[in-house]
Amino acid sequence: MSTNLPSPLATRLAAVVRAIAEAEVAEELGRDDLAGIPFLDDTAEVLQARLLGMPSHFAAGMVALTLVFDKSTRTTDGAPFTRLSLAKRRKALARIRKLPLGPLKNFTTFYDKMAPFVFWSELEEHHQLHVVLGEGVA
Repeated sequence: MSTNLPSPLATRLAAVVRAIAEAEVAEELGRDDLAGIPFLDDTAEVLQARLLGMPSHFAAGMVALTLVFDKSTRTTDGAPFTRLSLAKRRKALARIRKLPLGPLKNFTTFYDKMAPFVFWSELEEHHQLHVVLGEGVA
């Protein structure tokens, strides 16, 4: 898929991917406060690049699911995913994970696997694991 999305769509997608990345990292770390956690922007940017770098037929579907997912939480949580608290975003993703196989399951699997992988890779690449894991970790 072309990385040249129309500006409003690219901006919207970036916000949703960032919100999902934060929720996935929070889930990985088991916390609802990400204050002081580095590389969240980088994690979201890499996720979006990977998403848009998929073959067109996959990328179009994943972009559509990502944008629809943002709106879908209005019915369950009263607000778009991007406007929910971190705790509510984690719960919203947990609900989707419980669904049987299908497009939404594939949607969450991408973010469930890629977001933590990218996050830990960024920390390791920049020698910042100690920021998350504590002193004594190189």
